[in-house]
Amino acid sequence: MRKYIVIITLLVLAVVSHAQVQVTASVDSSRILIGGRSHYSITVCAPKGTRISFPEYARKKEIFPNVEVLSEESDTAEVNNGLKIRRIYTLTAWDAKRCTIPAQKVVVGGTTKMTGTVALEIQSVAVDTVKNMPMPPDDVQKVPFSWSEWLPVILLAVLVLLLLGIAFYLYMVLRNKKSGWTPKKARVLSFYEQAKADLAEIAANKNSYSEQKTYYTDVTNVLRTYISQRFKLNALEMTTHEILGSMSGLCEETDVAELQEVFNTADLVKFAKYSTSVNDMDFYLDSITHFVDSTKVDNPVEVVVEPLEDVKETRLRKILKLVMGLLVVVSVTLLVYVASEVYALLM
Repeated sequence: MRKYIVIITLLVLAVVSHAQVQVTASVDSSRILIGGRSHYSITVCAPKGTRISFPEYARKKEIFPNVEVLSEESDTAEVNNGLKIRRIYTLTAWDAKRCTIPAQKVVVGGTTKMTGTVALEIQSVAVDTVKNMPMPPDDVQKVPFSWSEWLPVILLAVLVLLLLGIAFYLYMVLRNKKSGWTPKKARVLSFYEQAKADLAEIAANKNSYSEQKTYYTDVTNVLRTYISQRFKLNALEMTTHEILGSMSGLCEETDVAELQEVFNTADLVKFAKYSTSVNDMDFYLDSITHFVDSTKVDNPVEVVVEPLEDVKETRLRKILKLVMGLLVVVSVTLLVYVASEVYALLM
C-alpha cells in the first residue's frame, strides 16, 4: 500500500511542476515591410531558482532563411511566487514573403521545452507608378577640362624632369672626374737622393734643435733608413753592434769605421747624456754624408705614378653621389604620384 502512495505522490508533483512551467512565443507585429523590424519574444514562466537556457543567435544570424536577428535582450518579472523571463529578438527581412518561424528549443531546469510556431509576413513597399513615373537613365556626362585640377600635376611633372636633369648632370660630372685623369710620369727620389735631402734639411735646421739628443736621433734615423734600403738590412730594428757587424764585407773598412764613430757618439748622447760641440755635430753630419756618397748606386729611372685624390675631392665625390641618389629616389616617388593622379583625372 505504501508503494502505491509514493507513486501517486510523485505523479501529482510532476503534474504540478509541469503546470508551473510555461513556454510561449509571439511577435509584436506579424506584418512588416521589407527592411522593417519585428520583435520576436520567447516567454518562460517557471519557479524561482530554475535554470533557463534560451536559443542564442549571433548578430545578423538567420533565425529563418532570409530573416535576420539584429539584437537580443531579456527582462524578468515576478508572477505568482514564480518568475516570468522573456527573451526578445529583433528581426528584419529583405524578401517579400510569408514565413513561419519554427518552434524554438528552451531548456528549463534540465528539461527541453518547445515553443509554438509563429507566422510572420514580410510585405513589399507599394510603388505608385502613376505619380512616380520611372525616369530614363542619364547619358554619360563629359567632365569639362579644369586647369585647377591639372595645373598641380603638370607642375609636379616639370619638377620631376628638373630633378632627373640635375641627377643626370651630377652623374656626368662624376663620370668625367673619374675618367678625366691619365697616369703621369713623376720623378721618384732614390734612397740616395732621399737621404741627401733629409741630411740637407737637418743641416739647414740645425740651430732649431734645443737638445742634441733630438739632433743625433734624427741623423741616425736617416742613416739607418738609408742602410736598410741600400744594403737590404733591417737597420731600424737592429742595435749599433748588429749593424756594424752586418756592414763588414758590404762596404770599405774605412766606411765602417766612420759609421762606428758616428753610432758610438750618437749612443753616448742619447743614452749617457754626453754632449758634443757644434763642430762635432757638423763633423758627424759630414761623415754620414760622405758615407752616403761613397756607397751611392745608379739612380732609378722615372716611373708611372697614379694620381691620388685628396681628402676634399673624395669627400666631394661622396656628397655628390649621395645627392644624386636622393634626387633619383625623390624623382621616382613623385613620378609614381603624378602617374596615379593622371590616371584618377582621366578615369
